[in-house]
Amino acid sequence: MPKLSVIVPIYNAEKYIERCLESIINQTFKDLEIILVNDGSIDNSQEIIEKYTNEYPDMIRFFVKENGGQATARNLGIEKALGEYIAFVDVDDYLELDTYEKAIDYIEQNNLDIVCFDFWEIINGEKAEKNHYLISDENNVKKYIVSESSPVNKVIKTKIFRENGVRFLEKYIYEDLATIPILGKYTSKIGFMADKLYNYDIHENSTMRQREYNSKLENIFVAIERLYSEFIDTEYKEELEYIYIEHLLHAANLRFLAYEEGKENIDKISKIMKEKFPNWRKNKYYKMQNMKYKIICNLFFYKQKKILKIILGGNNA
Repeated sequence: MPKLSVIVPIYNAEKYIERCLESIINQTFKDLEIILVNDGSIDNSQEIIEKYTNEYPDMIRFFVKENGGQATARNLGIEKALGEYIAFVDVDDYLELDTYEKAIDYIEQNNLDIVCFDFWEIINGEKAEKNHYLISDENNVKKYIVSESSPVNKVIKTKIFRENGVRFLEKYIYEDLATIPILGKYTSKIGFMADKLYNYDIHENSTMRQREYNSKLENIFVAIERLYSEFIDTEYKEELEYIYIEHLLHAANLRFLAYEEGKENIDKISKIMKEKFPNWRKNKYYKMQNMKYKIICNLFFYKQKKILKIILGGNNA
């Protein structure tokens, strides 16, 4: 039984598979298995998968399924994993070679269920320095809930998923946001490493960076509604409120503003905040943000689209 299962969803990724797999195969930590889930690729991805599986039969297992999205591939990986711990890697990204040695050492030395580590953002081939943790003076569970929601910068005990029935939200984007914070409900054993151990390669053709309006961006409302049902009656209500501030009043609006089709969602967001969190300005995490962040949130709350167009340089707002 391997200590760690590394799950890699794959869809039409022939350009990236080898770089990704080489970074996992050559880890200094060797007690791992690699689970490749081919999510209905129509390029040469399967040929490359089989080549690597034949070369490393004791390390790599693969599964092929009809295309259903990254969440379905990750969920299948969770079901098939044999390891005590689970990690996720996106196929167009890659690891530092000592990623899992450092992460497993940290998680076991500190008796943790989840360890989070920092990562590099790769933009046009260059590593960008960015802090992905929201600093909190409170406990690590609250810090975890409001910090980066990606699964790829974490190692997680498999039982946290299985014993609590937590799975990635299928059929929607923002599946990470809708899922990863929920794990904080089920363990207080969470730790953070400052080391940047993962390389997140940002592409211009990703859903979040497309030039034309994509209605999938509206999936943000489904994602946060799932979190609302999970957290509203818990001790993490203020953390939930901050997620609404960050992903509706700030981040999501920066995407909706530039498109004519997205303008009505700005009105929708303002209404949601008035109904669910009318006193959001008192949120302690919001108060930690800089003045520009606060101005943007307030302008979106009051639907000041013309002013925002000037401030943010929106093309179509």
